[in-house]
Amino acid sequence: MNPTSTSISQRPAYRRIAALGLLLVLVAAPAVPAQAAPPAVDNSAAAAGSAVASSGAATAGRRGQARTQTTPPTLTDRQAATRREQAADRAPVDKGAIASLPRAKALNPPITAPGAPSTLATTILRDSAIPASGISGGSSFVSNTQEPSTDANGGNIFQTGNWYATRSTNNGATWSALDPFTIFGSGFCCDQVTQYDPIRGRQFWLLQYSDHLVLANASAAGAGAFTSWCWYTITPSWFGQPSTTSIDYNDMTIGNNYVYISSNLFPSGGGSASGIIRLPAAAMSTCGGFSYNYLTRTDNFTFKLTPGSTDTLFWGSNWGQTNGSSFRVFAWAESSTSYSWWDRTVASYGFFTRNSGQNCASANGVVTNWCAFADSRTLGAYRAAGVLGFSFNARQDGSHPFPYTRIVWFNESTKAYLGAGDVWGSWGAIQFMSLAPNNAGRVGGVFAWGGGTGTTAYYPGGAAYTTGATTIENNSNFFLWGQGNTCTAAGGIPRFGDYLTARTYKANPSTWIAAAYAFKGGNCGSPGVYSEPHNINFSG
Repeated sequence: MNPTSTSISQRPAYRRIAALGLLLVLVAAPAVPAQAAPPAVDNSAAAAGSAVASSGAATAGRRGQARTQTTPPTLTDRQAATRREQAADRAPVDKGAIASLPRAKALNPPITAPGAPSTLATTILRDSAIPASGISGGSSFVSNTQEPSTDANGGNIFQTGNWYATRSTNNGATWSALDPFTIFGSGFCCDQVTQYDPIRGRQFWLLQYSDHLVLANASAAGAGAFTSWCWYTITPSWFGQPSTTSIDYNDMTIGNNYVYISSNLFPSGGGSASGIIRLPAAAMSTCGGFSYNYLTRTDNFTFKLTPGSTDTLFWGSNWGQTNGSSFRVFAWAESSTSYSWWDRTVASYGFFTRNSGQNCASANGVVTNWCAFADSRTLGAYRAAGVLGFSFNARQDGSHPFPYTRIVWFNESTKAYLGAGDVWGSWGAIQFMSLAPNNAGRVGGVFAWGGGTGTTAYYPGGAAYTTGATTIENNSNFFLWGQGNTCTAAGGIPRFGDYLTARTYKANPSTWIAAAYAFKGGNCGSPGVYSEPHNINFSG
């Protein structure tokens, strides 16, 4: 089908106060070629039209200092329960039709099992386990649904998760905590995303509050990195929504000139939408006022912004049309106020929603079904070597004994579908993959893994992975092994994730930095158990 264009509305940004303030790897084997593309008519590059956006104005932000600490307090049981309730997601979204399960053979061979002899091209250059002393609130501030995010300016590393923020100024040797509950005012809830902007030398930090978002930025240089913050409060009106609309599941990426935020939107009267805000990075870096653009759509759920976007933002969604056999690719040039999209048919896969039959448990029942709370929304993306790639969780089927990760590929210029591949294991599940490009056109990422066959049981852990832009390589490094099961969410459903993070390491852009986590010391809820965050640098 042809791409379609629509207008982007603009609203004034608001004046806000400024204040202070895990991964998985694979093993090398023959690459798998792209699957044959569907009929050419489905790959039309023609655009349908465009529209001009309106503009608004914003006043300057304010500035403040954040205090760091290495001896954090501890949450009471009541406080911990409150944090878990705040982090609970909404009910599953009913949008689009779900395709039938595929009956074709696997697109490529499985990856080697953890611990099996192999020659790894994916190499862990640094693996930093973040201790409880580096978390504000200690271990009680680290959720079983951690959602870690990270980026770095050389040896100055910043990492966030539920419900913590921490920094290292010595390349991960030691960590000191920042308290997201107090730096930018009250009401902090959960989801956080962070990214370093090398053009302006600023670390951007997005936080979710009970009724708004906060977007902060600070210098990432020197011993005082990540302590002098400017912030803006983003209310639903920034998306053109009433104040009663809830914002959730946020993403962020940075292009040449703009910081982009995507969020899922839930109006108080029901239904859902997804939106993107485009914010000028230079103005925010000086805590100044600015105008901005935004868009919202009700026919897709969850936009995945594409790392590697520069003068054009790319993003994608696999939720809203025929879930399991279609994909929508979007593009928005930084020089324009209009955006376009292309609907493509892709190789079919098992699209799943929360607790809908996916099973990441071990065959012997020792490892629980840690992906039961997950779904198949798009989680990973990259722009590399003229290719746009997107990844998402897929359900087990006759060719895949465990849930796996599907990656689909599109031509950057024409948005033509190039094919697909699977990162899967005959021994266990591979989920929550995050991806990023390097400067050589290769792709690196991190994923969660676990399961097991026979008497083998793999508790969920983290791995790093590297591959080509349109290939699936047997190139995983299982650097992080879990020692226990995750906790359960509402309804007794086991919950892990909901996302991990991999980014291009700007100090050496041939490599990557990533964040993952695993339970150490036993099952979630047992005495002394720690949901241990890791920060890694890897190559491949």
